[in-house]
Amino acid sequence: MELRLPYDYQLCLEGSERVSWKLDDVFSAGTRLDFDRPFLPEGLAQTERHTNLSEAERRSLNQIMGHSYVSLFSFFEEYIIAVVVRRVDAELMTGHANRLAVRALSRFTDEELKHQQLFTRYKDASARDFGVPCEVLGNAGQVAAVMLKKRPLSTMILTLHLELMTQGHYTESVRDDALIDPTFSRLLRFHWLEEVQHARIDALEIQKLVAHEKPEGIAAAVVEYIDLLDALSGLLRGQAEMDMKSLSRKLGRQFSDDERLAGARLQHRAYQRMLLATGMVHPTFKGLIARLGPEHALEVTEKAAAYIGE
Repeated sequence: MELRLPYDYQLCLEGSERVSWKLDDVFSAGTRLDFDRPFLPEGLAQTERHTNLSEAERRSLNQIMGHSYVSLFSFFEEYIIAVVVRRVDAELMTGHANRLAVRALSRFTDEELKHQQLFTRYKDASARDFGVPCEVLGNAGQVAAVMLKKRPLSTMILTLHLELMTQGHYTESVRDDALIDPTFSRLLRFHWLEEVQHARIDALEIQKLVAHEKPEGIAAAVVEYIDLLDALSGLLRGQAEMDMKSLSRKLGRQFSDDERLAGARLQHRAYQRMLLATGMVHPTFKGLIARLGPEHALEVTEKAAAYIGE
């Protein structure tokens, strides 16, 4: 199968060079966040659904979600780095490696490592000034090890999903929201700038993989991609429960079992829409899946609708 994308590794390298940035210029040591503002746009956080909370309490929950959001990106990028390194190895082992592809993938890895440093600086600043610790998922290395056992095509499809999700969040929600903390918005802007090129590299790697796959192999990879989303949904349920514990600490009061369970359900739904459905309905992602086959496009569309509706 030929996807025939309208760009190549050279264009990705040139694009990366144009938008390159230094860590200290984006989030220097000692940077302060504005805790009088929300961190995430309401369209993503959906804290207004927590009708039992006051406006100030919802703002605290929004900030907890901002911490979780960045931590989840750090979590996801742990596996993305491992997958991209595997793609470099696969390219080098062909015996006739595309040197531009190796350079683009290597730069991709370097930038993801830089993003990890960026997220660490943010999390340190948040932990310093928020007042209470925020619980986050902590088994990124184990998840990365599991991902490396999956089909290369399914993990690259998931990686493209996550990169395009990032772009959708910034361009459709964050960029024009004047209410959120400008420092948090700036962090997401510079993350987005490099993820644009990463998404293109993901698609080029998918193009290479599908060129050597039979239809049944592509079908199996799409099914495995959806299975991976369900596994991520389970992890997000755990993060939702942690958010409610963090909010309880921040507010200095205990929630009843009903309040805690209801809050966690709302958090889980918000995360499913934000981190799972958004990537699946991104026009670029939908277009690529449709080119793999109309039956696969239908599978993805139905699953996205389920995540939105749950």
